[in-house]
Amino acid sequence: MKPNDFFQFYQGEKPSIVQKHAILIHQAKALSSGYSQYRSGDFLVSMHDFVINEQGESIIGAGRLMSKDDVESILRSMLEMGKRKVRLLPPHVVSISETHIGWTVPAQVRPMLFNITGMPMKKFDVPWPRLLMMANRNGKLAVAALKTNGRVSSKTRLYQAPLMNVYANGNVCTGSATLPDECGIAQIKAWESVMFDSAFSHVNNPSTLSLDGDKDQAVDNKAHYRFWHSLSKNKANKFPNEHLNTLRYSVENFIENHS
Repeated sequence: MKPNDFFQFYQGEKPSIVQKHAILIHQAKALSSGYSQYRSGDFLVSMHDFVINEQGESIIGAGRLMSKDDVESILRSMLEMGKRKVRLLPPHVVSISETHIGWTVPAQVRPMLFNITGMPMKKFDVPWPRLLMMANRNGKLAVAALKTNGRVSSKTRLYQAPLMNVYANGNVCTGSATLPDECGIAQIKAWESVMFDSAFSHVNNPSTLSLDGDKDQAVDNKAHYRFWHSLSKNKANKFPNEHLNTLRYSVENFIENHS
């Protein structure tokens, strides 16, 4: 067992470990004379407190013998501590590990901010498509679009997120946004805030949108802005999926690349 394996059942940040007690196992040896209650080969167990010496070092102090019942009680307690708690995952979580989390965000009308150089900052209420989002422990965020509303599976087709500040592989340019320190279920809303509460400033992927029926047409900042402005002006309540371009990654590839 590795040193920290016993503590892996904790979620999020690992606890600070302070030395408090030590349990030592001894083996009795045969005595040449005299009487002893222990036979040669018997095992004895003692409990020791850690103390701080004059040099400020933590050392093992004097101990006291433990009974068989004491030892069994401590071992049972440690086994209970080591048991992993069963927890059901929320239905929108697609994939999770110690290094990443992937989840879906439903399609809905929400604000979209623009801060494009040479233009005044604008905010539109527009219909966002359903998204698959990925966050990892290295502080990276990725996003893809979905056309279906069902549970994401290996057969689900992914599309380019039709958003500024997103690269062709799905990576999000987060700029100066404040990023969460972890990537667990508790941090999902904070990661979503990085996307939904930040202002889009530039196109990183010219194929992020399909306009005028031409999937190969490069889309620049102004074309992107006009697209979303039109949706807002027309009070659209559903993203027009015909403007999505296929993302050339399977669900498994997308998760592997961003985990």
